[in-house]
Amino acid sequence: MQFYEFAKRYYYRSGVDSASQSGERSVTAAKLLIRKRMLQTQGKVRPICFVQAVVDPTVQAALEVHFATETLFRRAAYSQNWPEGTIKIPAPLAPSLAAFLKNDACPEITVKTLLAGQSYQAANAWEMMSFELIAKVAFDNLLELTRTVGQLDRDIYYVGSASGADLSAFEADAAAEAPVAQSSDAAA
Repeated sequence: MQFYEFAKRYYYRSGVDSASQSGERSVTAAKLLIRKRMLQTQGKVRPICFVQAVVDPTVQAALEVHFATETLFRRAAYSQNWPEGTIKIPAPLAPSLAAFLKNDACPEITVKTLLAGQSYQAANAWEMMSFELIAKVAFDNLLELTRTVGQLDRDIYYVGSASGADLSAFEADAAAEAPVAQSSDAAA
């Protein structure tokens, strides 16, 4: 089976997998494993956070071969502003996250590191929570990359963002407003 077809089914999977009904192997949804622990190192106890994307082995193999170096989170892209549509920053975490993103210790996350597992030894709990949040953003970006990979080898037609507008309703509204505009011009 071609990887792109597999990735397409993987991303667009509904509650019941059509592949399992046809006798093919079942596909599981991707998950982000997050482990938070306290670790004693150099005489101090410090918080540590480990994250790893758990995906289907076929998808993982293809991502590692073709997209391993793709950056999922780059601190420079998020240090000035937080893009619309990403995970909402909890208010208590905002000051720590802002400082974390400006710090050189903030790691960049790639496909390879997220699939293999990445740990971060923090100076305090707030820094650990900041790393957890950026790992969730990176995981969302991994899912989007997987969706895009699922669209390879097929044609996609984009009809515009205003395609949902009902053209006949728009024309009817314009026709209804035309006499009102003409009467206001005549009154002036």
